[in-house]
Amino acid sequence: MYHIKLARDRRKKKRIKFVIFSGAIFSILLGVLLTFNDTSDESLPKNDHVFETEYHPLDSSHVNSTLSHSNNLNEDDMSSDNKDRIIQETDNKNTTLSYDDLDNKDDEVDQVDLGLSDNGQELPEEANKVLDELLDVADQALRIREQFSYTVVNGDSFSDVLQQSGLLKEVSDDLLKQYSELANIKPGQQFYWILDRDGNLEYLNWLVSLKEERIYERESEVKFKRLILEKETIWKKEILKGKINGSLSQSLSSLGLNSRQIAQLTKALQWQFNMRNLRKGDKFAISVNREYLDNKLTGQGNVEAIHIKTGGKNYYAVQANNGRYYNKQGETLGKTFSRYPLLRAARVSSPFNPRRRHPVTGRVRPHNGVDLSVSSGTPIIAPSDGTVEKVAYQANGAGRYVVLRHGREYQTVYMHLSRALVKAGQSVKKGQRIALSGNTGRSTGPHLHYEFRINGRPVNPLTVKLPGSSSQMGTKERKDFLVRAKEAEKSLKL
Repeated sequence: MYHIKLARDRRKKKRIKFVIFSGAIFSILLGVLLTFNDTSDESLPKNDHVFETEYHPLDSSHVNSTLSHSNNLNEDDMSSDNKDRIIQETDNKNTTLSYDDLDNKDDEVDQVDLGLSDNGQELPEEANKVLDELLDVADQALRIREQFSYTVVNGDSFSDVLQQSGLLKEVSDDLLKQYSELANIKPGQQFYWILDRDGNLEYLNWLVSLKEERIYERESEVKFKRLILEKETIWKKEILKGKINGSLSQSLSSLGLNSRQIAQLTKALQWQFNMRNLRKGDKFAISVNREYLDNKLTGQGNVEAIHIKTGGKNYYAVQANNGRYYNKQGETLGKTFSRYPLLRAARVSSPFNPRRRHPVTGRVRPHNGVDLSVSSGTPIIAPSDGTVEKVAYQANGAGRYVVLRHGREYQTVYMHLSRALVKAGQSVKKGQRIALSGNTGRSTGPHLHYEFRINGRPVNPLTVKLPGSSSQMGTKERKDFLVRAKEAEKSLKL
C-alpha cells in the first residue's frame, strides 16, 4: 500500500512545484495578459480570412539533412511497380535542402478556426513566450505539457504506442532490450508517459491489469529502473450522467473524469460530430471503470461507453475487446488513411529525424517530416477525409503550404507547394487533389515536405500506425460486441 502511494505521489510532487511557482508569478502574468489584451485588437490583420485559432501552434521544423535514405511503403498502398521506384539516396547531389519552419511569419494567410479546443481562449503568442520563460525557472513545470496517454488496441506494438508522441522506434527498441515484457502488450491496457524538455522518454507507466502496474523511470541516458506494483485497490464500474454546461471537457471533468479519460472519449467521438456544436443542456451518460484507493480515485480508469444526445440525435461510442470504439451497430468510428499523399510512390530524399544535425552549423535541428522527391506540378492528394485548416505562404520559410485537420487528433502538413487547390474551411475527401508540388520558399529543388501530427506533435508519417488500420472485427468478436453494445445502450439510456 505504501509503495502505491509513493509511486503516484512522485508524479504529484512534480506538479506541486508548478502550483507554488504559479502563485508567485500570477501577478506578473496578469499584467502581461492585460497588456496584450489591450493591444491584440489593434494588431489583428484586416483580412477577413484571418482568424485566431484555439489549438496549439505547429512546432518548428528545419533544414533538411544532406544524408537520406528510403523508408518502406505500406504493402497495401502501392503496386509492385511503385515498389521499384523507392531508391535509397546517400549522395549529397540527390538531396533537396529546404527550410520548413511554420513559426516564421506568413506573408499570405487564409485560416479558419475549426473550434476544436475545449479549453477556452488561449493566451496571445507573446504571453505564451513570457510564460514559457518564467516557467523555465521551475525545474519540472514544462514537463506538464509533455504528458501522453494511450489505450492499446488490437495489432499495436510497443513502438506504435510511443510513436504517438513522436518517439523513434530506436527508443522503444532500447527499452525492450532491458525489459522484454513490453513486447507482450494487450488490447485495453493503458500507458501513460512523460518526456523531458529535450524530448527524451523520462517516465513510463503501464497499467498491466487491474491488479498490476509497472513503472519505468530513467536512471541514466541509456538505462531505466523498473518498479512493479501489486495493487491492493478496488475497481468500480460506474454509470455517470450529466448535462453539458460549458465545454464537453468541463462537463466531464465535473463528474470526476481526469484528462486521460476525457481524451479517450473525445478521441472516440471525434469523427461523429463537431463538439463545438454541443449546446448547454445536452444530455450524456458514460460507463467507466475506475480505480479507488482508500475510497479516493487514483486517476486510473477506462471509459467503456458513452451516449450523447444533441440536436435531436443520439451518438454512441462503445469499446470492443480489441480496445477500439465503434457505434452500437459495430461500425468503426475512425477514418482510414493512405500512407502517402501522392498518386504514386516517390523517392524519399530526406527522412523524418527529430535528432538530425544541421549539415552546416552542426546544431541539432529536427526534421519533422519527410521530403518526397517529385517534380513541380505533381498533384498532392488528401490521405484521408478532413477540413482545410490553413493555406498560407512564407517567402523565407515553408513557401506555399497547406494544413489539413482530420478529426480532433490528426493534422497533415504540405510545404513548398507551387499552388494550393483548396481554401481554408473547405471539406476534402480522401484522394481529392489539394495542391500541386513546387519549389517555393527556402528550397533548393522541387519536392514535397510532408508532415503527420498527432495532437500537434510530429510523428514519422512512413512508420506510424495509421488511424483506422486493423479496425475490423471478426465474426465472433462482432457478436460479442453487439451483446456489449446492447447492454451499454440499456444502461446509458437518457
